[in-house]
Amino acid sequence: MANWVIVGTGALSTLWAHGLQAAGANVVLYSRHEEDRKGVALAITQHLHEAAEGDKVCAQTRQFSAIGSVSDAPDDAIWLVMVKAWQVQPLLTELAAQGLTQATLILSHNGMGAGTSVQAAEADWQIYDLVTTHGAWRKSRTHSMHAGLGESWLGKRHIGADSADGKSGSVEPPPWFVELAKALPPLHWEHDILHRRWQKLAINCAINPLATLAGADNGELRNDEYQPKIRAICEEIANVNPALDADALVKQVHQVAAATATNRCSMLQDLTAGRRTEIAFLNGFICREGERLHVATRANCELVRQIQQLELLRV
Repeated sequence: MANWVIVGTGALSTLWAHGLQAAGANVVLYSRHEEDRKGVALAITQHLHEAAEGDKVCAQTRQFSAIGSVSDAPDDAIWLVMVKAWQVQPLLTELAAQGLTQATLILSHNGMGAGTSVQAAEADWQIYDLVTTHGAWRKSRTHSMHAGLGESWLGKRHIGADSADGKSGSVEPPPWFVELAKALPPLHWEHDILHRRWQKLAINCAINPLATLAGADNGELRNDEYQPKIRAICEEIANVNPALDADALVKQVHQVAAATATNRCSMLQDLTAGRRTEIAFLNGFICREGERLHVATRANCELVRQIQQLELLRV
C-alpha cells in the first residue's frame, strides 16, 4: 500500500481521506494547525436516498494523524492537494522550501493557471490532475457534508499545459491508481485530462459568477434572462480554446445548473463568508489567455470586474 499525505481538511480532502483510510491505505494529514498534531477527527455527513427506505442520513467520523512539515512525511508519500486555486502557489512554494523533492503530487482545484511557476521550477515533481463532480461543502473545519455523489478523472500533468494550446501527457496509470480508485469510486484514468479540466473550467466560468451576482442557488440560472450571458461566456471560451464546442459547453452548463439547482456555488459561499474568491483563476484566466492569443473575451472580463468589485465591498 502507498503512503498518502492529504493537505488540509477541506470538504473534498476529507472525502478522499475517509475513502483512502477505509480502503486500508496509510493516510496522514498535512496541517498548519498546531492543535492537529495530537490527531484530527474528521466527520462526514451524507444524505442518501434508497428506494426501499427513502431518505436517510449517514454520518461517520475517522481519526487521522497529522504532520506539520515535509520532514515528517514518508519519503515515498503521494501528496493529495485539494485547496482553493489562490492557495496553490503559496502552498507549493512552502513545500518546495521545506525540501519536497522527487515527489508525486495530485492537484485538484477550480480554475487554471494556479502555481504554474513553482511546478515549472520543480522538475522532479510528478504531477497529476484530478477532476471530480462529487459535491461537498464544509460545515466546520473538521465536519464536511457530502452533498452529491459524482465521479472523478485522473491524468498526468504536462508542465505548461494549462494554456489553451497546451497538451496533456499520454501515459499509462501509475501503480497506485487502483488504490486511489477504491477510495471514492468511480475514478477513471484520463489520457487527455487537460480537455476535461477545460470543460470544468467553462462550466465554473458560467455558473459561479452568474449565480454569485444573482445571490441565488444554481437553479436560478435556468431562467431565460441568463441564457444570453451563458452563451456569450461559452462562445468566448470556445474561441480561446478551439478544441471546445460552444454548443456542447452551453448544454453542459444547463445540465449542471439543473443537477445542482438547490446548491449554492463555492464563489457565492466564499463571498458571503468574506473570503477571497477564485475569479482570477476562472474567468480571469480566460481573459489572460484571450489577451495572449488576441481573442476577445469581453463577457468573461466584465464578470471578473463585477466579482472583484463585490470582493472589495466585502473587505
